[in-house]
Amino acid sequence: MVVAKKTLTPEDIEGQTALELPDRHTLTCGGGFTVNVLSGNVLNTFSFNDIDQATNFCVFVINLNQGYQCTIFQEVPLITMP
Repeated sequence: MVVAKKTLTPEDIEGQTALELPDRHTLTCGGGFTVNVLSGNVLNTFSFNDIDQATNFCVFVINLNQGYQCTIFQEVPLITMP
């Protein structure tokens, strides 16, 4: 059985809807970011307001090549429901 494909018209294409996501910086829900750096048994904690800063910091720490482990957590404010 051969199935023929229908050619899309410009109206068909215009009729399709696309979902556009907001910029990732707006997805923070108003919270900041905590970076935990583990070196052996020592845990160091750093706070950032921007995911790019937190990510760049982790990349820097990992590139030191000293066996550090880096984890980023998003701080989400608690919401009180009525």
